[in-house]
Amino acid sequence: MHKVVLFTSQDIGNDIFAYLHARPDINLVVVTQRTKRDEIYGYRATLDLCLQENVRVLTPSTFDNSFLTEIEKIAPNLIICAYYPRIFPPRLIEIPPLGCINVHPGLLPEYRGTFPTPWCILNNEKEIGITIHFMDENIDTGDILVQRSHAIGPDETGHELYRRSMRLCADLLIESFDQILRKEITARPQRPGGSYYNFIDRQYMIDWHQPRQAIRNQVRVHAKPYFPAYSYLFNRCVLFNKVSFYNPDGYKAQGAGIICKVMNDMKFVVSCIDGCLLVEDYELFPTSSSDDVKLHIRVANRF
Repeated sequence: MHKVVLFTSQDIGNDIFAYLHARPDINLVVVTQRTKRDEIYGYRATLDLCLQENVRVLTPSTFDNSFLTEIEKIAPNLIICAYYPRIFPPRLIEIPPLGCINVHPGLLPEYRGTFPTPWCILNNEKEIGITIHFMDENIDTGDILVQRSHAIGPDETGHELYRRSMRLCADLLIESFDQILRKEITARPQRPGGSYYNFIDRQYMIDWHQPRQAIRNQVRVHAKPYFPAYSYLFNRCVLFNKVSFYNPDGYKAQGAGIICKVMNDMKFVVSCIDGCLLVEDYELFPTSSSDDVKLHIRVANRF
């Protein structure tokens, strides 16, 4: 019987929990929490599953001496961290003989930190990497066990990629779990260098003097259910949920932020410094009628 402590939150916790709980050779304890993000973004709280399945669950507010002593008493063979939002102290990392492993949505040593998925989009990456690695005293720097890459969809939003990254991380962990448990994978040190992303602006006001690729990426990253990228048009705020490149033959940019075409369905084309974007999904706020939209979304009006 293997004792495993799973530190987790959000959707990934449910997938890993279901796998480990179904195994008769695993004695599982879960460390998790319920957050406002679960309610706001529709994540499944692993805490509910633990209570439903009568699995021991701990919900510490801090990693204090009392909590660390409790984990030492459990004496796990292995600790798994899957999207748990706290840094592990050295004392915790040193407890399990098989180590602490983390599942991370970045191709380490690139994309360390808490915000790898939106920055993959902002940096025009075509793929997202998934890494399972040992944890050490630093953030996302431990030896690598398994890595895999997956294509990023051309219109995939920041939220869509974030949620899919959780499924991909869970799938890779489940696929590799027995090999990790049997110590059949030789870990390798991370190469020098890499990148670190621990911050992203929660809101983005569009700068129409940026290249259209950069604007489109920001729109994707901030699309609903996050607060969408926005711009002001006279006395209204326009929220942008989807834009695409607009490249008809002979069509030229007409100046940053100028509306240069309006379709019958009220989609519209806006000019950037290096081309045009078709605005396919947007909201005008505040607005009271379709006439109000037509008044603002009009050729030659400028953001």
